[in-house]
Amino acid sequence: MEGNYHEPDAFRYALNSFIRAIADVPELLIKNLERHESVRRAIKPKLKELQATTLFSTLRLKRNFIVHQGMLEVDSQGSVRAMEGTKVKISFPFRVEPWESSDEAYERYKQVCRTDKFWRGIGPDCDSSPAIWRTWMIPQFPNRDLLDVAFEAWKLVGELLSATVTEFGGDPLNLTMPCRHDPELVRLKRYSQREFFLSVDGIDLDEKARKWQEGRVK
Repeated sequence: MEGNYHEPDAFRYALNSFIRAIADVPELLIKNLERHESVRRAIKPKLKELQATTLFSTLRLKRNFIVHQGMLEVDSQGSVRAMEGTKVKISFPFRVEPWESSDEAYERYKQVCRTDKFWRGIGPDCDSSPAIWRTWMIPQFPNRDLLDVAFEAWKLVGELLSATVTEFGGDPLNLTMPCRHDPELVRLKRYSQREFFLSVDGIDLDEKARKWQEGRVK
């Protein structure tokens, strides 16, 4: 999901696969513990706790929808940003459609900048570079990015698996998820300052800098 965050078809495919896994893993776990009744009894409270959460029950319903009706539809929101290093210089809402990639939204944004002085005015200057920020959501979890929902759900399932492992005498699982990337960096896709100025304004910043340097030498 992180790796395909800015590609809608690939992201939806990864999301659908994840939701199916989240719903199926506990069921497969219990099924494979049929010969270990003491372990099943021991983890039963943890399983009930998992199933009682709104998060898990909602994702199970979504899993059933996926199985019987196909891909889950999700919503996308976004903004355009001018970045100075790692800091946001300016951010302004800009619709990023669920069916378009961030690259496609960025091309649309550049076209708006070519024809609208307001949009060009809030765009990048010589000290900043352009970026598209987007977030994926479903109505059941308003104002929550689906990456956050996914990691929370996976941690809940991980706690069930960890409890099972310890019942068999193993060590608890590491649920810190060190593989996770900074969500804000995942949601942000940065673009070339030079390409933006060349494409939108017809200005080659490298050439401009070269001429400025030559003028200083003279």
